[in-house]
Amino acid sequence: MAGMRSEWELIRELQRRVRRGRGVRVGIGDDAAVLVGTGRRDWVVTTDLMIENVHFLRQAQTARAVGYRALARALSDIAAMAAVPRYALVALAVPPALDTGWVREFFSGLLAVARRYKVALAGGDLSAAERIVADVQVLGVVEKGQAVERRGAQPGEQVFVSGELGASRLGLEVIRAGMSSLSPALKRAVRAHLYPQPRLRLARALHRRFPLTAMIDISDGLSTDLDHLCQASGVGAVLFASRLPAVRVPAAAARRLGVSGLELALHGGEDYELLFTLPAPAAARVPWRLAGVKLHHIGHIVRGRKIMLVDEQGRPQRLFPGGWDHFARAERAC
Repeated sequence: MAGMRSEWELIRELQRRVRRGRGVRVGIGDDAAVLVGTGRRDWVVTTDLMIENVHFLRQAQTARAVGYRALARALSDIAAMAAVPRYALVALAVPPALDTGWVREFFSGLLAVARRYKVALAGGDLSAAERIVADVQVLGVVEKGQAVERRGAQPGEQVFVSGELGASRLGLEVIRAGMSSLSPALKRAVRAHLYPQPRLRLARALHRRFPLTAMIDISDGLSTDLDHLCQASGVGAVLFASRLPAVRVPAAAARRLGVSGLELALHGGEDYELLFTLPAPAAARVPWRLAGVKLHHIGHIVRGRKIMLVDEQGRPQRLFPGGWDHFARAERAC
């Protein structure tokens, strides 16, 4: 029997088969759905799964960290649409023999994120399962017709990214390797993986100050998420390796883990930074820091469908999606 196709192929098939319903401004294929609201606002709705041994390892991560990440990941989808989160619903299934203390700590972490970003936990569902599965839904709001989609990038526009890339994947590799006596840099990487920071304030600041044409959050890796943005917009892109804000990997850790900062930045994923495009005149006004987060001009949009990476010596090469695809790889434990 043939294996499952790629995640993106399945999404595109659903896009072809499912008619957009009345009141749906943005449907299948973006970071979140946008539904026509009342008054001056639209609803922005997303859902995100956390599955044991796929998205987290129970023996290596605390219940509080799992709960924190479960909501933070969904909030990042809301940020990618330049929306403001309002409500969350949480469906949680756990093994019947699981200690109830784990569930309490899970919600402790989740509610810490909810308080920080003023999100009300409005309900959900509890059930039993062979392993832990959490499904978090978030409802947000955005000005009517003003949600930023993936599909608006045009040739000649400039490509930016926020923050640092690759830190989350470095932290995951440290956890997987069971490393101890960590340096400050590796401790920061582990924290970046366990406690991601959705860029909600940054997204709103960008939305107010600049004519954003397309935006996506980096959940699957820069190479993959830029490909998603380019496919949705019908364009290509050129990136410059020298401009990428790649995580710095201590030499000893690089040797032990077999990783490099550039590879982690390009393909690592789960950074939950923002990748966005702007017309050239607006791009010239982008500050180096906004809402407390550094911004980096990493390339530009071109005609065609290819994504090219220019290396440190100025040599261009084709950049293919190398980030996460749920169906292209057998396992992911993070």
